[in-house]
Amino acid sequence: MFRGLDAAGGEADPVVKVADRRTFEGTVSVYLREGVTAVVADRQTRVRDTGEQVAAAGVVDSVEVVEWPEHVRDPPESAVAADALGLYDEFIDAVDAEPLVPFFETRSGAGSADRVVDLPAICVAYRVDGELAGLYPRWRDGHHDSIEDCLRALCTGERLRNLRPG
Repeated sequence: MFRGLDAAGGEADPVVKVADRRTFEGTVSVYLREGVTAVVADRQTRVRDTGEQVAAAGVVDSVEVVEWPEHVRDPPESAVAADALGLYDEFIDAVDAEPLVPFFETRSGAGSADRVVDLPAICVAYRVDGELAGLYPRWRDGHHDSIEDCLRALCTGERLRNLRPG
């Protein structure tokens, strides 16, 4: 379901601009944390719906939605935890740890865990040719790149990349 470009959209009804805009060659991955409050679940639904709309509009190659746990231990206790921990390590390699705080929190583990990573309720990664090119949320040069910034870029064709090529 598309809204017309001349129609106003509310929070739950994004407008995806399809004419006279840049399209994104790459994959958008939306990571959603399990076990959230109703308010956060509503926000996750908005993000998921926007992802589906931009994919249907053909303005991005593909959108995938992945659920991840609230926190992961290192060493991981499951394949899902291993995948989430691998993503966190990829993000750290791209931007270091500081720009990800407070969205991702890391603390020393207890027992057999070397560390525990708390994952955000929503995270979006943009990859071009398999390489991380955009990451939301994060801090960059004193500016907060929010989930809303990402959604706006996807809907309007604004710049989605917020990482320097490595």
